[in-house]
Order: sequence, then structure tokens, then C-alpha cells
Amino acid sequence: MSKAKFTVTAALPYANGPLHLGHVAGVYLPADIFVRFLRMNGHDVAFICGSDEHGAAITLRAKKEGITPSEIVDKYDGIIRKAFQDFNISFDIFHRTSSEIHHKTSQDFFLKLYENDKFTEETSEQYYDEEFQQFLADRYITGECPKCQNPNAYGDQCEKCGASHNAIDLINPKSSITGLSPELKKTTHWYLKLDSHQPFLEDWILKSHKLDWKPNVYGQCKSWLDDGLKPRAVTRDLDWGVPVPLESANGKVLYVWFDAPIGYISSTIEWAKNNNKNWEKYWKDPETELIHFIGKDNIVFHCIIFPAMLKAEGS
Repeated sequence: MSKAKFTVTAALPYANGPLHLGHVAGVYLPADIFVRFLRMNGHDVAFICGSDEHGAAITLRAKKEGITPSEIVDKYDGIIRKAFQDFNISFDIFHRTSSEIHHKTSQDFFLKLYENDKFTEETSEQYYDEEFQQFLADRYITGECPKCQNPNAYGDQCEKCGASHNAIDLINPKSSITGLSPELKKTTHWYLKLDSHQPFLEDWILKSHKLDWKPNVYGQCKSWLDDGLKPRAVTRDLDWGVPVPLESANGKVLYVWFDAPIGYISSTIEWAKNNNKNWEKYWKDPETELIHFIGKDNIVFHCIIFPAMLKAEGS
């Protein structure tokens, strides 16, 4: 631990419900202990967190409760924020992905990748719930796994055999919102060329981090790399989120798993602005160590997709 400057992030809690004690024990308390240790030893630390406030789950909860998505995230951000204060977790900033600075940072990030030809634009058929009047996110489609025949597989992954797939691969798909069989409709989205970053990620993960990453983190990443990375959509058809900053993208937002990790950066920008600091020293200086505290479900996004996004952005 020779580096003097650290950016430490704790997974952004989803503003769709109160904080769970298991999350505190598994992510936030260990992160806080580590940060306090660094500070006691004279290191320069930015301890970053905030509410993750976009995605289909929030719109669904809002519809069920008869209120707006904005009211949902305001409610749960307040509850989560107070819980962290009561636990005395020492974040330097606890920000929000619904903030203006986050929207701008995410849109600028998207545009830089778009202008540098880091995306493909693809039109495909995706499941649409006619009664709910919405395209369905992968987690809101269930059906029979095409590999192990588990009848309760999700649209992106089977929890039983661990296989990842596309929603259209499911047998007898159902909308988990209405229970009806969804219909296929054409829609256009932008995909990050994740496969073009395979050589970089193999070198960076399999060679550079074999000894210092936890075995389950390394193993899950290796499994994805061994299977071969594929382009991944970074936009969604939804009316709640960061609008895609293109004229041809009306009614589309950035996929929550594209904008959420950018929330670490936008939060750092806001913190630095309020404390007369240079945020770039915490994200672009090669002498700064970046450390994520996350749950196991977030491994792929933090260890494969976010690094590929940063590599594609270039700075």
C-alpha cells in the first residue's frame, strides 16, 4: 500500500427501498473501516458514494404506488442517507444520480464514445408488455432456460446454471409484471463494443490481477472472458433516466448500468468543486489507486464493463 492517493467507492445503493443491514455489513462498514485506516496513516482519500436513482425497477415501483419516479427516489434517498448518518459512515460525499451534474457527466461520456465510434447501432426485436405499455428490461422477463430447462430463468441469466443469454432465447417467456406473454417489437439501441476490449481485459485482469483480486471476483471475470465478450446495449426504452443525447434517440435513456458507475465520477466532480480540489487527480493520475467495495452481483459491471467504458473513453 505505497500509493498516497486513493479513490474508494462503495456500491451505490438503489433508491428503491431502505438500506439492508446485510449491505451495511458486506459493503459499507468494511469500506468505512478501510478508509479510516488510510486517513489515520496520512493518505489522501476520496470516499465516494450516492444513490442509484434510475432504471426500470424504480418506474415499476412508482406505478405500483401511484406516484412519480422522482417521488420514489426522493423518499428512499432520504431514508438511505439518514441510515448512513446514523451508522456514522464517513463518506466524503453521498450524491445522487438524478442530479444535474450527473446527467451532464453521463451524457458527455456517452457522446465521447459515440463520436469516437465505440458503439454499434443495432435494430432488434425486444419483448414488449402491451398491457403495461413498456419494453421489458431483462429482469422483468422469466421463462425456461434454454440450457438447463430451469422454468424460472431471467431474461439475461439463469440463476440455477449460471448461463447468460438474451431474453429472446427463453422458452415460453412471461412478463413478470403482468404475467402475460410479451410480444416482440423492433427497437434501435446503441451497443458498447465490449468484444473489442477483450485483449485489454484479458491482459489487465488475467495477468495483472490474478494475485490481488479475490478468487470469486477473478473466477467470475475469467469465466466471462473465456466465454468471449459480446457487444452490450447501453441504452433502454424508458421515460425515467439520463436521456440519450442524440436527436434520433427520443424516448430512450442510458441503461442504468451504464450511467451508475459514472456516478462515482460525477460525485467526485461535485465533491471536488465544493472543496476546492482537482477531481482529475482522483481519476486520471496513474499514482492514484481506485478501489471498489461491491456486492457479488456487481462484479461483472465493475470489473469488466466499467473498465471497458473507461478504456473506450480514453482519458
